[in-house]
Amino acid sequence: MAIKIQWHPPIPLKDGNPDCIYTVDQGEIEAWDGYPGVYMFCRMFNGSVIPMYIGRSKNMYNRIWEHLETTTLMKRLENGPRGAKMLIIGEYIPQPGLSPEKAIAIVEKALIEHALTEGYELLNKAGTKTPTHEVRFSGFKRAKQFSGGKMYVKVSG
Repeated sequence: MAIKIQWHPPIPLKDGNPDCIYTVDQGEIEAWDGYPGVYMFCRMFNGSVIPMYIGRSKNMYNRIWEHLETTTLMKRLENGPRGAKMLIIGEYIPQPGLSPEKAIAIVEKALIEHALTEGYELLNKAGTKTPTHEVRFSGFKRAKQFSGGKMYVKVSG
């Protein structure tokens, strides 16, 4: 089964008012009203996207506004590592015979596991981090071509 997600350009998180820590231009996410997909609150640093929170929703517009109005998550983003804070939306491209809810759940899980195994600390699950181990490889060059110099392994509970 092939699941298709199309990433859209980042939307900058702007300083909010006293009621909201961050905000975005409403027009930038209005188009997502009623559409399913995945999203990442992240930071841009040295030309790289660093995920901080990964989520999914059947209605991207509503869910993103809920997050923006949630002080706990936005405060954690604000207090996170430096770099421009962004929202990146992944649009689910419907496939025949595939439930959008199931598809975006699979994609969200894959993105979270990938981020954790790559060593990123996520604010998902109330800010808890799934433990990972860094494994470093040296020695026989051809074996190292397969493994690379290091990898991260998620530890299951």
